[in-house]
Amino acid sequence: MPIYLDEDMAGEDANEICFPHLLLCMGVTVLMSDGSLIGAHFTTPDTEADLAAAMLARINAHGGAMVHLYCAADLPEHVVKFGGMDVRGKAQLLGFHGDAYSFDTSSIDPADGTFVTVRSNGPNHKCSLYYKRDDKVKALYQRGNGPNVSRVVAATTFRPAQTQNTSSTTTGLTGAIHKLHKASFALQIKHYTIP
Repeated sequence: MPIYLDEDMAGEDANEICFPHLLLCMGVTVLMSDGSLIGAHFTTPDTEADLAAAMLARINAHGGAMVHLYCAADLPEHVVKFGGMDVRGKAQLLGFHGDAYSFDTSSIDPADGTFVTVRSNGPNHKCSLYYKRDDKVKALYQRGNGPNVSRVVAATTFRPAQTQNTSSTTTGLTGAIHKLHKASFALQIKHYTIP
């Protein structure tokens, strides 16, 4: 069963990570050498470093090597408008080197964000990215207590940012999504080589 990562959450799954409602956010996923996935749902610059640290703690605890990096976002919103780091910046935060891929959801002109899921195809194979406009999916989001994730709470005037272990709040879907679209590596996904 896939893991669903809401805003400012980091988690892992052997096969699939889902990012509900990527509006101003970026879903970042690392394919590990055993084919499993570790990801985080980045929101604003205020929590980027702490969320990357939570993601990196999971990567280091996993013990395998990072193979590929996948980023999905409405890039003009996340990077230009809200000042979030781009693909290279996220790679640098994680100490990632190698093949990275980005899917710019602005290409599908979402009205209210995008649902994106990253599926592992096993070790050393590119992952598959699927998407749907969030307005066609959000009625299906199931809420409850899901698997344990790391959640970063932004700093305030009174306290520094905090990373908490908590349960994911989106736990799945109440029904099937009609026709998830598969992002094309030839047409929609950009490749980067991170030195």
